Amino acid sequence: MKILHINGTAYGGAANFVIDLHKSLLEKKVESILYIPKKRNIPKLIHPNSIFFKFHNMIKVILIKIINKFIIKSNQTVTLAFFNSYEIRKIIKKEKPDLINIHWIGNEFLSINEILNFNKPIVWTLHDMWTFLPVEHYKDNNKSIGYFESYFLNRKKKLNKKKINFVPTSSWMNNAILESNLYDKNKIIKIPCGINFNVWYPEDKKTARNLLGLEENIKIILFSSISGKSPRKGFDLLNESLSYLDEKFQLVISGDQIPKNLSYENTIFFDKPSDIITRRLLYSAADVLAAPSVLEAFGLVALEAAACETPSVIFENNGISEIIEHKKNGYVAKNLDVKDYARGIKWILEEFNSANVRENVKDRFDINKISDKYFELYKSLQK
Repeated sequence: MKILHINGTAYGGAANFVIDLHKSLLEKKVESILYIPKKRNIPKLIHPNSIFFKFHNMIKVILIKIINKFIIKSNQTVTLAFFNSYEIRKIIKKEKPDLINIHWIGNEFLSINEILNFNKPIVWTLHDMWTFLPVEHYKDNNKSIGYFESYFLNRKKKLNKKKINFVPTSSWMNNAILESNLYDKNKIIKIPCGINFNVWYPEDKKTARNLLGLEENIKIILFSSISGKSPRKGFDLLNESLSYLDEKFQLVISGDQIPKNLSYENTIFFDKPSDIITRRLLYSAADVLAAPSVLEAFGLVALEAAACETPSVIFENNGISEIIEHKKNGYVAKNLDVKDYARGIKWILEEFNSANVRENVKDRFDINKISDKYFELYKSLQK
């Protein structure tokens, strides 16, 4: 069996998961191929390298931003999936996969029309809500669906006619896609994300802090996020909750953007640490991971931190609660309650014993067990 994985980013949570899944399948002698937009040191990788692709992609992204600003007017990331990629048909024709596993395809990486024309069984891993929303990747509660959005939603309904399974990665996402009533229930199969626990493990805290240049004798709160300025990531809520803490601590921010309205002085920023070693050191150096996302399909960052014996504080009612169990491997605060969130951080820093945080997640989210579930799904679609 030959599987073609497609992901519209080379870095970030969705990319990290698909790369681990791809590698795990290869280790099990499954013929797996990965198509992403940039070159990385990964076996069996396909990536576009033409100047035309880069120019074409840049024009599409700019155009979508203009359309969103003047027509859609959403505060969430938007993808129309209206423009063809001009790459995927050639790849499928050359590689002849038996099945296609789609992951995150924002940035106009693929069009719905191209997907509808795939003459192969499809598994679609849901890394956000885009597959069952008109054009947004997460729901914008302040926006109603107009004619423009209805057009794109009706195009997605046609996917129901395909030989396809949608894979929500958490119970929260599973409930959300079922409530949309867009696809047949028998096409929806929940499988969580997973990680490679051989590369995600705790480093000595003192050593990790020395290597990163962090203080040894202070509590460290870590906030790690791509697009940290996005309201969906909840940094404004974390920022407010920190004002309720009396303890002296250091805030460490890891990501591609420094969040807005940062009010805490003792803060260190790590700019886009994409290598696993640096990220593992950051998790190990921290006493707690603050993951205050308002909307999140799964929350791979919390899982990576847990593998490094670092507990998380999260809000209830999103996909991260698939990973974090209240007062077992972290703290689940009441929805959008910044005072309860502060209580959670305080409880972790003062009372929680993190010795079993890794064991709590290892059995549930080992990538080798997750890839077994995917392989069984692939086989069932082929029959």
